[in-house]
Order: sequence, then C-alpha cells, then structure tokens
Amino acid sequence: METKTCLVVCGAGFATSTVGAKACEQVCKELGFKAKVEKRMATAAKTAYLQLKPDVILLMAKLTLDFGDYPVVNGIPLVTGIGKDKVLAELKEVLSR
Repeated sequence: METKTCLVVCGAGFATSTVGAKACEQVCKELGFKAKVEKRMATAAKTAYLQLKPDVILLMAKLTLDFGDYPVVNGIPLVTGIGKDKVLAELKEVLSR
C-alpha cells in the first residue's frame, strides 16, 4: 500500500492541527493510501517540509511562507465548517496525483 505524507501546520501544533491530521487520514483512507501525518507549529514548518518532502502541506493557520513547488491546501475551513467539502476535495485531488 502506497504511503502519502501530509504535513499539517498550525500556529501552536495542537488543536487545529489535530483536525487537519484527521482530515488527511480520512482522505488517504478513502483513496486507498496509508497516511503518514506530521503536525508542526508554524515556526517549524520550513524545516519540516524540507526534511519530510510531503505530498501535501495542509495549513491550519494563515501563513505567508514560501513552500516552493510543494502543494499547499488551506485547511482553515475544516475548523470553521464553511467550505469544508471544498478542502476535502482539494486534498483528494492533490493526493491522487
């Protein structure tokens, strides 16, 4: 089974990143992938993506960091509930590549 790596980034690395991590795990399961989910605080995001080389970066906070060519998905709607389906669809699209 193929493994997809998801880097979930939030302000403190606790509550909102857990919501994002569960969404990544759910999407990977639906697509038939094993999920490797790593949660990091925003201050550690730059180092984390360079080390992990994730398939997707899910932002649970508004950040202006440049992640180069790595696909980035805005995960804030997963917390608010407004636009949640769009985020899940975008995760599915990115992870299906």
